[in-house]
Amino acid sequence: MSEIIYRNTFDNILTVGYDFPVEDCFYVGDNEAIVADGITRDPIGVGDFSTCSKEELLNKYPRPSGGELAAKEICNSFSKSSGTLKERLVMANEAVKSLNNKYIKSCDYLENDYYGAVAACISIKDDVLYYSYICDCGVIVFDKYGNIKFKTQDDKELFSDPYIDKIGIPWNLPEARKIVRSKYRNNLNNIVDGKCVSYGALTGEEVAVSFIREGSISLDKGDIVIVYSDGLTNFLNDKEFINIMLNFEKDKVDKYIAEKAKEDYKKYGSEKTLVVFKI
Repeated sequence: MSEIIYRNTFDNILTVGYDFPVEDCFYVGDNEAIVADGITRDPIGVGDFSTCSKEELLNKYPRPSGGELAAKEICNSFSKSSGTLKERLVMANEAVKSLNNKYIKSCDYLENDYYGAVAACISIKDDVLYYSYICDCGVIVFDKYGNIKFKTQDDKELFSDPYIDKIGIPWNLPEARKIVRSKYRNNLNNIVDGKCVSYGALTGEEVAVSFIREGSISLDKGDIVIVYSDGLTNFLNDKEFINIMLNFEKDKVDKYIAEKAKEDYKKYGSEKTLVVFKI
């Protein structure tokens, strides 16, 4: 038997005071949950990010954001669908396709990039955890002693990032963003060293389905299951964070995550979501 003990989205600490879109979203049902993380958009009318101040970039960020809309649509679709978790993510991808058919007449991978998000979802039945995910949202299981029992892999970090890092063009330039989004996202033909080095995202493109992973693992009494967006990644090996989860107190979780993010947002993420179950 599982119990939901925590759920929260921590807003982007870099955008406080700017009425910035919240591009993480989650849904929790009976013994199931999904977390979705919207793909960051380009500011309107800005090619080279280095030509604008932070304030200008934030003020020119699209509102509503396509990433925000996609994340919400994915969670909404999941909440209303049935079938295996992968099948439900496929249906969520179709829902994002409808968004893009409405808003993106021609994708340029910049201001008019496809709306999209990455996601991870779970279902717990008879002490078995079923999971499905795409890209760098994930699922982790700690046993009652705080040991990592299972963790999904970050496909982007594992396969794509080593090659993206060698592009040699700064991200602030549109050329770099276009290369990454067109060549390294949802591209099964991007083969280097005998392997596909692209990552997946739910953009409504049919090929995205090929990047959805799924599996299952048996659970034991006392296990902690966390579904999370990538902003939480560096907390997962943090001993204090794990201890707080094992000896759960909501206020301590809220305070610790917020303080660590303010202390070092590059390490601990500027925006993050987590949903936590205990067996």
